[in-house]
This record gives sequence, structure tokens and C-alpha cells, in this order.
Amino acid sequence: MKNLKLIFLLLFLVSYVFPFQTEVDEIIIPADAHEKAIAALKQLGPGRGAKKINSHMVKIDFRMNEILGVMRGIEAKSEKIESALKDLSAKETETEFQIELSGDVLFDFDKWDIRTEAEEALKNVAEVINASKSPKVKISGHTDSKGAADYNQQLSEKRAESVKNWLKENTEVDPKIIETSGYGESKPVAPNTNPDGSDNPEGRQKNRRVEIVVKKK
Repeated sequence: MKNLKLIFLLLFLVSYVFPFQTEVDEIIIPADAHEKAIAALKQLGPGRGAKKINSHMVKIDFRMNEILGVMRGIEAKSEKIESALKDLSAKETETEFQIELSGDVLFDFDKWDIRTEAEEALKNVAEVINASKSPKVKISGHTDSKGAADYNQQLSEKRAESVKNWLKENTEVDPKIIETSGYGESKPVAPNTNPDGSDNPEGRQKNRRVEIVVKKK
């Protein structure tokens, strides 16, 4: 690399002391150009003159370009993950990414078909899975406590499976790494009713959700 730097320095010096004029036919060389070039070489020390660029130096330079290309690719991929995680309001631990999607965003009332409005969020989920090269993904469905417990259990299972199928059909996520489950109303994150026994719509809304855990490689 020192030799390459010296070559670039000499090229710069030559371009400085031998200015090219593109609008004329001849190159005008100042009278003291030769002396300036000799003085510059002397400052570099003995054995620092122009040297041939051998194949080994070319290979090293090519390898460095390869490494820089890989580093740029990793940086770009990292930026994509960070952007997707931010949009999803996801949490990150040492071993996994934790994503929670509102059931009201993903599905219509009492349904399990993916809504069009939810597709952008699921694309971000796929970005996180693929960019992190996750070996395992867990998708779990949850409901509020309205309705029969058995019905809510089945609905939560269908919703989790629906998310998996959408990822399978619309992204490059490998469905073999996805595991689905449903918990119905058994794992609320907020009270379904207020302390006085009245309905708590905000709490029920939080409980209607799909949780996605993306394991890190």
C-alpha cells in the first residue's frame, strides 16, 4: 500500500509541475520542472522512485475492493433492519426481535383474512426475518375475552396461521422456519374490564394482537 501511495503522490506532483493545457497541441513544460521533480524524489528518500505495479499488488487492491463492497452491503442491510424495526415499534434483546401487531390493523372484526392496510407492516416483518437470517420465527395469535373461550382459541390460531400464509405467499420468507400457535384470551396484556366490572374497550383492543418473535442467528 505504501508503494501505491507513493505512486499516487508522484502522479500528483507530475500533474502539478507539468500542467496540461487541453486547448493547445503542445505541452508547455516550465524551465524548472526537472529540478522540482528531482527535489521531490529526494525528499521521499532512497529507493522511493517509481516502481512497477506487480500482479500481487493488483490482487491486494482487488481484495480490498471486495472487502469494502461486503462492508457496504452489511451496512446497508443493517440500515434496512433498523428502519423496519423502527416502523414496527419492535423490541430487541440479545437473542431475538419482538414484534407486536394490532389485531385491529391486521384483520376485520371476527375475521382472519389479512387486510390490505396491514401488508406494509408484514413486509417490514419479512425484511427483519430475511435480513437477520433468522433460523426460527414464532407467530402467536391472541384475542380479548368477548365471546366463548373455545371460539376465541380457534380464532387466534387461524389468525396466526393467516399471517404465516401471507408471508409464505407474498415474501421470500421460508415457511419452514415459522411456527404458529394461538392462545385465545388466556394471555391478556391489559384488563378486559374496569375495576367496577364495566367494559374496557382500550384494554380489549390491546389484547387483540399477533406477536411475532424473530430469533437471531
